[in-house]
Formats: sequence, C-alpha cells, structure tokens
Amino acid sequence: MSTSLLYHAFGIIGYFYQNTRYIANAIMVAIREDQWRLRCPICRSRKVLCRGKVIRRFRTIPIGQKAVYIDLPVQRVQCSRCQAVRQVKVRFADERKGYTRVFERWVLELSRHMTIRAVARYLGVSWDLVKEIQKCSLQKRYRLPKLAKVKRIAMDEIYQGKKPGYLTLVLDLHVVL
Repeated sequence: MSTSLLYHAFGIIGYFYQNTRYIANAIMVAIREDQWRLRCPICRSRKVLCRGKVIRRFRTIPIGQKAVYIDLPVQRVQCSRCQAVRQVKVRFADERKGYTRVFERWVLELSRHMTIRAVARYLGVSWDLVKEIQKCSLQKRYRLPKLAKVKRIAMDEIYQGKKPGYLTLVLDLHVVL
C-alpha cells in the first residue's frame, strides 16, 4: 500500500503510510502524521512542543469483504503562544468519531438503497452507529432551513395518541399554490 492509495481510496491527505497488518477478516493500516504540519488546534500556531501520543483507531471503507482500520498515533502538543495542551486535529475524521468521513459517506450512500439493519450487517457495525451517522447527516442538512423566500406559511397539528403526542406540519403556501 502507498501514500497515494491512502489519498485516492480513503481520502487521507498529509499522512504517511507505515505498514499493514492482516488480522482475521480485518486489515490494519498504520499511518503517521507529517511532523511539519503540526499546529495548535486552538490558535493554529506552528510553535508547539510535542507532549506524547495516543494511538487512535478509525474505521474506514472496506476492501472487498474485509474491514479496514486506520491506526494513527495522534500527537498531543503544547502551544508556546496560548499555552494550551491539546491533541492535534485529525483531518480525515470528525472530532470524537471512530470512523473516517469517507466511511460516513459510504454508510449514507448505502442507506439510500438498504435498511439500517442491512447496512449495519453488511459493514459489520452496530445498528446504532448507522443510525447516528444518519442522524448527524440530517441535522447538518436540515438544522437551519432557508426562510428568506418564504412569504406565507400554514401550520397544523395532528394528535397521534398519548405516547407519540402531537405532530406539527408546516407548509410554504407559495410553493403549494
């Protein structure tokens, strides 16, 4: 495997390939960060001192029927400018996520054609992970609707019973009429 494959297959830029291990039905790819790209995650200063590493494992898209994991030693840095001690940001994954953005896009693409349970079973992950990815995607896309062109709206509430409660419907009448 090469650094070029990391970029083209997994969307990982600015990291170097180290080695690959094959364990049962999984492929473990070890990478390392380019030390010249280290920056303070708060003030973005390049004047940082290294303060240890923590190895993190990220799930990425499978190769055939084998699950692929990326092992990355995430550097902890102390900033000379703002005195903060933090882990550097991982550029190919969101904070506090154990999967890459490419894996997230792959799950969303499969979700267009399969049920949550089928996607989870196919990828060998939990149902909750697929549901979380879908939920985050919906929040990103529909959290702040564009209301600039809305002139007239209609609202209605439907009672669905004691347990589910009320359902509120909102319509843009200009689009409907």
